[in-house]
Amino acid sequence: MRRILMRMLAVAALASGPGACSTDLSLSNVTLVPKPETLTRKPDWATFSGGKTDFQLRPITAADLVGPEGQCGGGNPAAAAGFADSQAGGGAPPVTGGISLQMTECDVVTRAGQVEKIDFGADGSGQRSVVMTYLQGPLPGIYRFTAGRLVSIERAPAPPPAPTPAKKTAPKKPTGT
Repeated sequence: MRRILMRMLAVAALASGPGACSTDLSLSNVTLVPKPETLTRKPDWATFSGGKTDFQLRPITAADLVGPEGQCGGGNPAAAAGFADSQAGGGAPPVTGGISLQMTECDVVTRAGQVEKIDFGADGSGQRSVVMTYLQGPLPGIYRFTAGRLVSIERAPAPPPAPTPAKKTAPKKPTGT
């Protein structure tokens, strides 16, 4: 009797299995090759929903350009030392944050501090070209500007290694004494 009951339960379980899986098993919904429009479309994370005017940079003024001594804002030495909006009485703390491409010359000086070496020139199209070198400080590097905007950042050359002191050797004792 028990054996018959087990067989009936097994048949009932097997019969209900296909009924529970009532899905369309045809291959009409299978896509083996993606559609061409999905290949050329940018992924959602790579698109920007703003307009073209959202990326407009403000024009460069004389206050955005660095002077021959690495000073900004009409020769204000406090601005060249990395302080923003400093008054005669006391300076504000330096602006924190990183440096990014398209910043103005004075934006970089405000964040990186006093310029150690600065070179002025003109590029092939006659636009102002400035190279600022920072070997020390919080943001060391070589910053290249064209027309007042930062166009490249390079790693600063490493300082030469400190000379190692020569080890003094003790005079050898003659053997056999």
